[in-house]
Amino acid sequence: MKYCKIYGDNDNLLIYIMKLYEDRDGGENIEIRAEKENNMDVYARFVLPANYCTHSYGFTETELFQIEDFLRDNAVSIWDMARGIIHAESVA
Repeated sequence: MKYCKIYGDNDNLLIYIMKLYEDRDGGENIEIRAEKENNMDVYARFVLPANYCTHSYGFTETELFQIEDFLRDNAVSIWDMARGIIHAESVA
């Protein structure tokens, strides 16, 4: 599992690449988990490339939109990390 840390004003976020998998049509997908560093009970799961949240707990709607923006803005690096092309630490 690879991850990067996003530093925020109040809470730092940990973004984990959980798995890279093929859907039934043969397309590649990445499952992402986002957690608050100081409260692991607050989490959300996203699927790329669609960039949608499958479920979440504890995040506000605004925070979920910010995570979506981060995932969209860093999609190329996230895909490279998931495929093992670059190390996660180089993005953080």
